[in-house]
Amino acid sequence: MKHRGPQPDIVIRLFDEQWQRWELGGGAPRRLRAEDAENGSRRTLAVPARQVVASPLWIDGTDPAIVSEAAKLELEVRGLLSRAQGMDGVSLRLLPGEKRTLAVVGVFPPELPESCPSAERFDSSPFLFSLPRDAVTLWREGDDYAAAFTRGSEVIYWETIDRSVGSEELRTWLSLIVLRLQAEDMLAAPPRVVSWIEGVPAAKIAPPGCAALDDVADDAATGTPSLQRVLATWKPASARLAELRRSKRERMRTIVLAVAAGYVVLAAVLVLYAGVQRWRAARLTTETARLRAEVQTFQPIARDWSLVAPTADPSQFPLELLRGAIEAMPADGIRLTKFTVDTGKMVIEGEAKDYASATDFQANLKRSEALRGIDWSGTTNPTVEGPVTRFHAEGILPTTP
Repeated sequence: MKHRGPQPDIVIRLFDEQWQRWELGGGAPRRLRAEDAENGSRRTLAVPARQVVASPLWIDGTDPAIVSEAAKLELEVRGLLSRAQGMDGVSLRLLPGEKRTLAVVGVFPPELPESCPSAERFDSSPFLFSLPRDAVTLWREGDDYAAAFTRGSEVIYWETIDRSVGSEELRTWLSLIVLRLQAEDMLAAPPRVVSWIEGVPAAKIAPPGCAALDDVADDAATGTPSLQRVLATWKPASARLAELRRSKRERMRTIVLAVAAGYVVLAAVLVLYAGVQRWRAARLTTETARLRAEVQTFQPIARDWSLVAPTADPSQFPLELLRGAIEAMPADGIRLTKFTVDTGKMVIEGEAKDYASATDFQANLKRSEALRGIDWSGTTNPTVEGPVTRFHAEGILPTTP
C-alpha cells in the first residue's frame, strides 16, 4: 500500500491583477494553474492589506498577559475594537524587548467582500510573504499598492494607497509613513525600499534617507508566499457560521453513527441470544427424547412391580393374611370370590351355603389370632340371594409402629 504523506497547504492571495493559488509543502512553492486541483488541501487566504487596519503599539512590560490586556485597552481608546467582534476580530503579535513589548495589531472587518475566495484559515497578506529585513516592501493588490514595513525580520506595519497615484505621490506617501513610524520609535533604522511593482523602481519612490534595494536575495526577490509567520486567529462571520454548521453536521453524523452502531450491537446481541436459546432448546429436545426412551424401557418393569408390590410390602404380608382368612373358614359351605389387600385395607368377599355359615365365618375372622389387630368395622351383614348367601368382610390393617 502506498503511503500518503501530509497534504500541502494552499495559499490564496491577490497579487498584481488577479487571485493566485500557491501550493506550499512537499517541495518548492508552486503556483497552480486554473485547471490544477487542490486535492483537499487546507486553504489559507491572504486577506488583502486594505481590509486589515495595522496598529503597532509600544506597551511597557514583557508579561504576555499584562501586555495583551493593555493592548486591548489601547485599542478601545483609539476606537479600533469592534463591539461585535471584540478581541476575536484582532490578530495580536507580541515582540518583547528588554523592558517593553511591541504589540503588532491587525484589526479585521466583521466580513470580507464577496470577491474574496473561501478558505479555512485567514491572515493579513503581509504575513504571508518572506519580506526583506528592515525594509519597506511594495506590491500591487488589484487596484491598490500595499506597503509593509519590517523591524528586523518581523512585519510591524502596513498600509495601502490607490494604484492610480504617480511615483512622486507614492514617494511622498512613503515619506510621511516613515516619519511617523520613526517618531513612534517603530523602526530600528531608516528602511530600505523594495518594489515588486512592475514599472515602479525602488529608486524613484525611496523617501529621503532611505536606500533603494533593487537586488534582494532568496524568496523576497519574487514575492513567493510563505506560511512561516501565519497566525490565523481570525475568521469572517460567514466562515465561522459555515464552520458551526459543519460542526453540527459532524456532531449529528457522529450521533447517527453511534445510534446505528448501538442498534447493530443490540441486533448482534439478540441474534446471539436467540442462537443460544435455540441451542438450549435443541439440547432440551434431545435430552427429553433420550429420557422418554429410557422411561419407555422401564414402563413394563414398573407395571410388573406394581402388581408384585402389594405382596412384597413388609408391613402387610398379604400371603400371611390370606392364610389367616383360610384358617377362619369352616370345613365346607364357604367359597371366597375376592381377596384384596391394598393401601392398608383388606377386603374379603364370597358365598356361603346359608346365612349362619356366613356369619360364623365373619365371627371367626374377628377372633382369628393370625388376623389380630385388624379393625373389621367395615364388615357388613350377609345378604341372602336365592340359594346362596353373599358376605362382605372389610378390615383396616394395623399400622406398623
